This record gives sequence, structure tokens and C-alpha cells, in this order.
Amino acid sequence: MNDENQKEILLTELDYLVADPHIQMMKAAVPYMQPPQQRIAALMIRLQEMNRTMALFRGGDVAAMGLSPSGNAKASPVEMLQAMKPFAGPKEREFIEMLENLQIMMQAMQTQT
Repeated sequence: MNDENQKEILLTELDYLVADPHIQMMKAAVPYMQPPQQRIAALMIRLQEMNRTMALFRGGDVAAMGLSPSGNAKASPVEMLQAMKPFAGPKEREFIEMLENLQIMMQAMQTQT
């Protein structure tokens, strides 16, 4: 991978929950394979991630992504936008900030009435 394409990739809570060292090892090996093998390996990796995600939801472990220790807190739209912002590019971040401000104004108007 060249320096131009190298950038920090942030992981979400879901990424950490479905991550597996073996899957990461396979991902690291993909660039060293021939294109036909890359396609097959990438598909197998994604299928494994999908299986782990389905098992996570089936097992009820999704509460681990909860907002509070009890997992009972309901997230506000602003909290969701703030969680998304680190993964956004400059244009998306600007749009998210606009939505945050709009949501904050709407909440302020609701509390005044």
C-alpha cells in the first residue's frame, strides 16, 4: 500500500465486537495474492464477518453496544450524529454539524413550549 492511500481507519463498536485476529490476518494477506485469489479471499472474509455479526445479534450480545452500563438508555439523534462524525469526510462532517445544530434548535423549541 502506498503512502497516498494510507490513512487512519477508525473502528466502530460493532467492528470491535465482530473483529477476530484470524480475520485481520487474512485481510493483511489479501494484497499479496493474485487478483482471482484476492476476490475469493475478500468474499470469504466478508462472509465470516457477516456470520459473526449474525451470531452477535442472535446471541443477544448487542447490549454490549449500549449507551449506559445497564444498556437501557435511549440515544438522542444528536448523540447518534456525534458518534458518526469521526467517520465522516469533510463534506459529510459539515452536513452532520448542520443536522446537529438543527436538532439542538428543535429540542430548545420543544422545551420552551
